[in-house]
Amino acid sequence: MSNHQLAGNQSAPLLGGMLARALHLGASAAAALPARDLVVADHFAALCAAPHRCPSYGLAPGCPPHSQSPAGFRAELADYRWVLVFRIDVPAADLRTGKRLEVARRIHALAATLETEAPGFGFTRARGLAAGSCFELYCADRDRCAVLAEHLPCPHQDRVRPSLSAVGVDFTALTAAVHWPLAPGGESSSQPATEPALSMLAGLVLLAD
Repeated sequence: MSNHQLAGNQSAPLLGGMLARALHLGASAAAALPARDLVVADHFAALCAAPHRCPSYGLAPGCPPHSQSPAGFRAELADYRWVLVFRIDVPAADLRTGKRLEVARRIHALAATLETEAPGFGFTRARGLAAGSCFELYCADRDRCAVLAEHLPCPHQDRVRPSLSAVGVDFTALTAAVHWPLAPGGESSSQPATEPALSMLAGLVLLAD
């Protein structure tokens, strides 16, 4: 949502506070759009299983087949009014190294924090989602997930949120809706070719006011 659109909306003060908070917490950028504009497609969730199964498939409550289905998520969107989406920019080369996990942990923690703090900004309900599997980020050294295998509370529940891909969020459509290039600083930007190309990891928070 543009600043002009936000300025003319009754939720502007609430959204503005949340957007500023996301930036304060370390997001490279943050934006808002109506929840009805979030595109959710079944085939994005299906990619977690095929044709090359994700290493985290079946290992966490927030990943297929244990996660909420895209159909269920689409139905839930009707209960929310806004989506706050945020990103952290990172050198594209880092996403092929262990640094990706570090950034993904920051994304999850940011989504969890914004969800928790949303009532303080005037939102009655909030739900965060983030890029990446919580098992890969926090429990890769374990044989299995304590939640799924032992029915125990998640030891990291204050810092992890379900996967965006698992519920079918169309990330390309989402970044287009908020006018973010998929590779900020890449070939299509004005960044000098001598500088490293950037990519991003993102998360979002559903908001009801």
